[in-house]
Amino acid sequence: MVLEDVDEIMAMHRRMASRVVQENEMELQMKVLEIVQSLVPNAQKQIQKAKILTVAEMEGIGYEQTTRILKTLEDMGYIKQVTPGYYKRT
Repeated sequence: MVLEDVDEIMAMHRRMASRVVQENEMELQMKVLEIVQSLVPNAQKQIQKAKILTVAEMEGIGYEQTTRILKTLEDMGYIKQVTPGYYKRT
């Protein structure tokens, strides 16, 4: 009985930890998207990836994280890489 309770508590703890990671990832995605939107107020214009990376780093988001998030946002259809090194809002 006690062992089952411990297993249940551990499973709940793992689910909660996973949820926290997902929420943190979503917050970072939103932050990077806000950066892109602030740099490119007009959806027809492009912005250099390097500029996004610079502003993101100033906001405390590392290079690898920002690069990964840009790819995720592109996969989700929020941004588009029109030419290598340049992004555009969709």
